Amino acid sequence: MKRDRPDYWLILITFLLLGFGLVMVFSASYFKGIIDPDIQDSYFFFKRQLLFGGIGLILFFVFSNIPYHTYRKNVGWILLLSLFLLILVPLFGEVRNGARRWIDLGMFSFQPSELVKLGMIIYTASIMVKKQPVMDDFKRAIVPPLVVIGLICTLLVIQPHFSATVIILATCMLVIYCAGIRFKHLLVLFAAGVPVLIGVMVTGSYRLKRLASLTDPMSDPSGSGYQILQSLYAIGPGGLTGVGLGKSIQKMAYLPEAHTDFIFSIIAEELGFIGSAFLILLFVALILRGVMISVQAPDLFGTLLGIGIVGLTGIETIFNLGVVTALLPVTGVPLPLISYGGTALLIKMMGLGILLNISRYRTKKTKSSKATRPQPTGAPLTGQG
Repeated sequence: MKRDRPDYWLILITFLLLGFGLVMVFSASYFKGIIDPDIQDSYFFFKRQLLFGGIGLILFFVFSNIPYHTYRKNVGWILLLSLFLLILVPLFGEVRNGARRWIDLGMFSFQPSELVKLGMIIYTASIMVKKQPVMDDFKRAIVPPLVVIGLICTLLVIQPHFSATVIILATCMLVIYCAGIRFKHLLVLFAAGVPVLIGVMVTGSYRLKRLASLTDPMSDPSGSGYQILQSLYAIGPGGLTGVGLGKSIQKMAYLPEAHTDFIFSIIAEELGFIGSAFLILLFVALILRGVMISVQAPDLFGTLLGIGIVGLTGIETIFNLGVVTALLPVTGVPLPLISYGGTALLIKMMGLGILLNISRYRTKKTKSSKATRPQPTGAPLTGQG
C-alpha cells in the first residue's frame, strides 16, 4: 500500500486534548500535593503527568510509523501477552481500594487492563476479518471470539474490575457489529449478555451500594453517596463561565479523586458550561475524525481496528461523564487524555498513534474517480506493510 501524509486534524485534536488535560491536572491536584504529608509538593502530580505526556507523545509518533498490519501478523503474541498480564495481577498485583488491579514497577504502577483493552480491539478486528466467509454461521463466526473475550472478562472480574469488563465487552461488540454480524445474532448476544452482567453486578455488595447511591445519594451522604454529591456540588456553581481557573472549592479535600476520575467536575466548576462544552466538542471532533479515517481505510482490518480505537475512546468518555453527572454508578473510568494517570494516558496515545498510521493509507473519494476499499470477502490481505 502507498503511504501518504498523516491526518493533521487528528494530530491537532490530540494535542489540544493533551494540553487541556495537563492544565486541568495541575489545577485540580496542586492543593492535594501540598496537604499530602508524603508529597508536600504542589507540582508533584503535574510533573508526573507532564513526564507521561512527553513519553506519550513519543509513543504517539512511534506507533504512527508502524504499519498497522503488523498487529494482525502478531495478534497471537498480543493475545498471549494480554492473558499473561491478567494472570500476573492476582499473583503479584497491588491492592488499592479493595481491588487488585495494579502491578508495582517501582517508579510507577502499571494497570494491565488498559493495555488489554487495546489488545482485545486488535484481536477482535483480526479474527472478524478472518471470519468473513462464515459470518452467517453464528457458531463458526461469533462463538470462537466470544470464548476468548469471555476468558479475558472473567480474569478482569476476578480483580475485580467490572467497569473494564463492560468497556471491553461494549467495544468488542461494536467491532463485531461493524464486521457485519447478522442483526438477529446481535439480539441473541444482547439477550444472553445482559443477564450475565446483571448477575455479576448483584454479586458484589459494593456495586449494589453504588447503584443505590445513584438513585438516592442522600440516603448515605457520608458514605456511598459522598462522591456523587460532592461532584454535583462542584458542577452546580460553575454556571456559564465558571468560578475561574484554579479557583475551585471542591478540590480542596472535599471531592475525592478530583484530579483523576472526577476531573470533569472541577472543569465544570472552574470553566463553567463554556469550558465543559468546549472539551466535549473536542471529544466529538476526535471521534468523528476517527470514524472518517476508519471508513477510508484501504481494507476491512484497518476499518475495524480504527473503529475499535475510536469506540473505546467514546465509550470511556461517556462512562466518565455519566459518572460525574450522576447518570451512571461510580466506576473507576478516567476521562481519556484528561485525567491524571500514567498507564491510561500512555496506552491511549499508543492507540491514537495506530489510528494516525491508518490515516496514512486511507483512500479518498473524488468526483472524478471513486476510490473504494476492498469489500469484506475474507481473502488474505496483500501488500501488507
